Amino acid sequence: MIKTGARKPRSYTIHMDPRNYFEFEALVMDFKTQKIMGLKHGRHHPLIGKSRLEFKRDREYKEPKILHASNSATGDVWFNTNEQLFSYDHLIAVDTNTNQVNGASVSITAAYHIIPRCRNSKNVFCHARVLALVELWNVMVKPENLGWWQILQAIEKHPEEYSGKIGLIVDSDLGNHCAFNERQTPIVADYYLPDNVTIIYGSDKGGGEHLSTKAIKYCHDLASDLYRNKNLIMNVKGLALGLEGLYTHIRQWDVESNDLRPFC
Repeated sequence: MIKTGARKPRSYTIHMDPRNYFEFEALVMDFKTQKIMGLKHGRHHPLIGKSRLEFKRDREYKEPKILHASNSATGDVWFNTNEQLFSYDHLIAVDTNTNQVNGASVSITAAYHIIPRCRNSKNVFCHARVLALVELWNVMVKPENLGWWQILQAIEKHPEEYSGKIGLIVDSDLGNHCAFNERQTPIVADYYLPDNVTIIYGSDKGGGEHLSTKAIKYCHDLASDLYRNKNLIMNVKGLALGLEGLYTHIRQWDVESNDLRPFC
């Protein structure tokens, strides 16, 4: 259990390959590397198989609120959620907001791309940009999952720009993440996650110390800005017909616009 300031207690949960229980005498937190390791005969060893980190906030009379859940790209497990993320070559946060506009359903998906570049003992240097702002009308499947599909379809067209491991940070459908990551369940129709993509959960209710929280909240705010600042029902410029069975209309907004809010 970890307590910080006046906040409610926070806790970690590690879901491990059962072989670790038989192979190691205990688990240890290596504060030099910030990794969770297995202990055997007085020496530290990497954990066996795939392990999943969950970071939670305890709630009175309720189940703990999961703020972050992730597998790392390397198989290592860190007790710092950001270290989990920085094991990926690309991080793409995606959030979809859906509202009713004059009787029509309008879903806006925002995506933010972060590339960890280099690091020293205290900092990680990243390249980051808004990747997409997509407006969909009358979505006929889960809007959030369709938003993931839209972004993944787009980046698959540019494999040279998205080589390596990709962490897709989302804030919905947590109960299905393991099945998505194991390619047991499609995210939309018959579309499964690409082999180099892993879904990561980040809640916008987490603290600012979690990069996953900051990225998801930023995408949420970008989408909200469109609802607030653009007259979507009257402005038909750029609105095109959609895909039958998925959505009726689509519009892609300019991600190079100077009036987009900064990431901070």
